[in-house]
Amino acid sequence: MKLLILLPILAALVSSQTFQYQQDQAQSLAAFSLAAYCKRSSLEQWNCGFPCQQNAGGLSDVIYLFNSKLDASGYMGYYKNQDAIVIAFRGTDNIKNWIANIDVIKTSYPLCNNGCKVHQGFYYQFNQIKSDMESGFKTLRQKYPNSKVFITGHSLGAAVSAHAVPVIYQLNNNKQIDIFYNFGSPRVGDQKYASWFNSQNFVSLFGRITNGADPVVHLPPMGYPIQFYHYNHEIFYPSFKSQGTKHVQCFKGEDNSCADGVLVDTSISDHLSYFGWDWTNEANKCE
Repeated sequence: MKLLILLPILAALVSSQTFQYQQDQAQSLAAFSLAAYCKRSSLEQWNCGFPCQQNAGGLSDVIYLFNSKLDASGYMGYYKNQDAIVIAFRGTDNIKNWIANIDVIKTSYPLCNNGCKVHQGFYYQFNQIKSDMESGFKTLRQKYPNSKVFITGHSLGAAVSAHAVPVIYQLNNNKQIDIFYNFGSPRVGDQKYASWFNSQNFVSLFGRITNGADPVVHLPPMGYPIQFYHYNHEIFYPSFKSQGTKHVQCFKGEDNSCADGVLVDTSISDHLSYFGWDWTNEANKCE
């Protein structure tokens, strides 16, 4: 009798530690993230070569987001093929310098009430284009009131995309964002922030995609005294070169079965080769 009582409880515990991952959707959003590195005119005309060609039909009604103070940028548009508003944020143009100079200063985060702190630079970057993002989303939502919503970004853009999630959720009348996948994301905030993000119901499908020995996903450090932490749902690809699309799903934000288990995490090429693409080359061609 005791065993019968325990079985449903154990089943619930197991199911709570799993999450759904759609690889085809992740690859689609990776292409949108890559397109964010392209110049404004290419994006607005949706004529950016390889990145634009990866999603059939492309985007219409593209709105470019930009602030010159920190060179913060992104874009949004309507993806007719999936009836979705796509919001994508660009990473830094000079990834090597950004990795070397990343700071660890924290600042208070106003959207949670338990003392959350986040990376000051990432949050400031987001706030540079927040108002443009809000007005752009309102415009697209008015035109496409029943469409799905996808959010994505790579590298620094991945960190910015995490800050966009709760804001877009509120603008979407507290309706869940359909998909939030980002690529090579650094840690965004402290443990209280990660716990707060995990406790929310912002997104239906979400996850941080990581690749091999990508160093960015280990920054800023988790150890004392820095103590930054990832939020949940990691999809770890050991190598797109040798193992293709073989991956491991880790429910928790920090798990040695995924990127935390990589002992030597110094491969910038892994940071710039998600889904086997040459991100640097393709970004340079569409500048």
